[in-house]
Amino acid sequence: MKILFQAILLSTILAVPSFAAISELEDSQKETKDTSSSDLKAFIGFSGSNILLHKDGSLVFSLRGGINLNEAFRLGIYASTVANDVNAKEDGKNISIDYNALGILEEWKPVIINKFSISIPASLGAGYVNIQTQGEENSQAKDGFFTADAALHFNYQITPALLVGIGGGYRIFLGINEDDFENSDFNTPFGELVICWGEN
Repeated sequence: MKILFQAILLSTILAVPSFAAISELEDSQKETKDTSSSDLKAFIGFSGSNILLHKDGSLVFSLRGGINLNEAFRLGIYASTVANDVNAKEDGKNISIDYNALGILEEWKPVIINKFSISIPASLGAGYVNIQTQGEENSQAKDGFFTADAALHFNYQITPALLVGIGGGYRIFLGINEDDFENSDFNTPFGELVICWGEN
């Protein structure tokens, strides 16, 4: 009986470190899982920018959304449209111009200081431009294009879920060739205000 008791006691003593090691391993796996799952976080945002379109000013509004891969890098998609048509004169005719685009975007933050950050967003997309001669029926023409832009933003994290950024950049177009309009009529510098909601 004494030998049996000693054997049980010895087994218990030897088992304690094993159970402790198993517990530590499970905790470590759980922390790793939590960390990896928290790296990918969704965001959604809205932006407004002023542009030059055929030497006239206009506004472009964009919706964007995607995932934050980490604190310094995000990927997503966007959709944009000209808020107010630009009215221009071409060959003595009054022309109304606007465009819509859809594409992908990325944003990298090389500088992060507490709630302040500097980011470099860039996008690549495609869309179509509407050109309509006013006062003429069936005069609307649509022309497809590719577009890309890059900018520099200064951001401030107002709350853990709300970020506001302001900056500017340059947008280029490729493939516009309709009613004597060219890419250079649409290429433009722009200033931009961005509001994003998401987990951080």
